[in-house]
Amino acid sequence: MKIAANIGFLFTELPPLARIGAARTAGFDGIEFLFPYDLDARDVARELRASGMTLVQINSPPGKRDAGEMGFAAVPGRERDFRESVETALQWLIDAGGSRLHIVAGVPPRGTDPALIHGTYVRNLQWAADVAAARDIRIVVEPLNTRDMPGYALTTLEQAAEVLRDVSRANVGLQLDLYHSQIMGGDLTFRIRRFASLIRHVQIAGAPNRNEPDRGELDLCHVLRTLAEIGYDGWISGEYRPTARTQDSLQWLELVAPFRKSSACRAAHGW
Repeated sequence: MKIAANIGFLFTELPPLARIGAARTAGFDGIEFLFPYDLDARDVARELRASGMTLVQINSPPGKRDAGEMGFAAVPGRERDFRESVETALQWLIDAGGSRLHIVAGVPPRGTDPALIHGTYVRNLQWAADVAAARDIRIVVEPLNTRDMPGYALTTLEQAAEVLRDVSRANVGLQLDLYHSQIMGGDLTFRIRRFASLIRHVQIAGAPNRNEPDRGELDLCHVLRTLAEIGYDGWISGEYRPTARTQDSLQWLELVAPFRKSSACRAAHGW
């Protein structure tokens, strides 16, 4: 497993580009961005090279967040906006040197037929997967909890598994966020094993307050052992709100240290 810092949450005491080097100094192997589109991807690429860091992934453009938008993938009638947002994200990724995109599902209008939402979501993801595959880019989807994101189109691991089954594209997988998944059902040991074949990326934060990963009701060491037992050796990303300066919140990295080793599992899964 390799460890990434989501610098939309961490090192926010610093300007965005400076966070990349700060993450390296703190002991991370790579970084994630939330929505990096106000940054020049070429500047990000230069900073990544200078710091020896990997760009693990970004999110697709959300649209007008102040108007409640959070992407378009599962929003009927917004297919044009969806395709434009994906093209923007793919070009940004290519320019920055990244290869994984989390496509945000969106918040459909209240009362929309669930079958219409599902069908729209599947068709849009299939289109995006085919376009991304031609550019050697992988896609993940992530369920978000209903407390933080009311009305979001993808909320549970079970629902994500149904979507991925119907999308049926080799370059589309599951992003497992322990914070969201704990809120939306818990039972993480069983569910990690149940959905093991779908997991392509993992994000961690404590529950219920999304603070440091080693705080609250989640047993981080147990979850990491479970991930190791299913053969997961991909990225683990810290995506949490530090209760103090980021540098003072990183004691949890000591818990991750025993799992930071390489193996053949990623190659075996084609990822």
